[in-house]
Amino acid sequence: MILTVCLNPTFQSTMLFESFTLGEVNRCFEHYLDASGKGMNTARIVSQLGEESALLTHLGGPRKEEMLALCSKDAVEVIHTDSSSAIRTCTTIIAQGVCTELVQNPEAVGQGCEAAIRTLFSEAIQRAEALIICGTRAPGYSKGLYSDFVKEAKERGKFVLLDIKGDDLLSCLPHRPDVIKPNFSEFVATFFGEKVPEQGQNTYLLKRVLMKMAELQDKYGCKSVISRGKHALLVFDHGPTSVEIEPTEVVNSIGCGDTLSASLTVALLQGHSLQQASLTATKHATMQAKTIHPGSLV
Repeated sequence: MILTVCLNPTFQSTMLFESFTLGEVNRCFEHYLDASGKGMNTARIVSQLGEESALLTHLGGPRKEEMLALCSKDAVEVIHTDSSSAIRTCTTIIAQGVCTELVQNPEAVGQGCEAAIRTLFSEAIQRAEALIICGTRAPGYSKGLYSDFVKEAKERGKFVLLDIKGDDLLSCLPHRPDVIKPNFSEFVATFFGEKVPEQGQNTYLLKRVLMKMAELQDKYGCKSVISRGKHALLVFDHGPTSVEIEPTEVVNSIGCGDTLSASLTVALLQGHSLQQASLTATKHATMQAKTIHPGSLV
């Protein structure tokens, strides 16, 4: 089983328009509702790739059962505790080939939620082959939570992939995760404190990033995969390489990074090299970009 941890569950409403005009009434011609958030997107891809998939998260509020029903439809086991907080809804607007994301901030989890999550994690990681941690934590969790999860997973000999950023990522590194997979802007913000576009093309900055990737492997033993939107992945495993992205007409970009995380983990567990796993993952991410649903190959 591959265990995905994401403490920020989301309903994703996807709405398609012929055109969209600010300040006007815009009526969509199609709309969909999916269980989402980075964790659910990742766990769903794991399931669609034929692996047993479980998601550890919190749920609460009046739509809890609706979320569980959507997750069950996607063959994802949801390990959860009640958070006493409503599940947020984010909205994707797709019009004239442009995808716009409207993000609702999460509510803080209630007292006692973290203690329950820690217990559930310790139980679930024992039967997991691998751990993926992705996304930001909802308010109410302690800063050291993800670090503690990685420490416990590695002490148990589990494979760990991290799709997180900032202090969460930095605090996990001493526990030697196997692979980190931030996007370019997240990597630069985390390690250099600078704001840059996700698709980073600056030659000098690319050299700095590659040097940092080498440093991270030397110091912590972790491999790095950095996504840059439509531009080639940066991959570091005992040396820098890159993997080109197949040009495609994008329908919905929400979940492409999550697809990379899921596909990388599955391929690496199957014994592929990081370079080969990255090539497979980019193909799956391209398939995802062609679908209307977030984090789905279907």
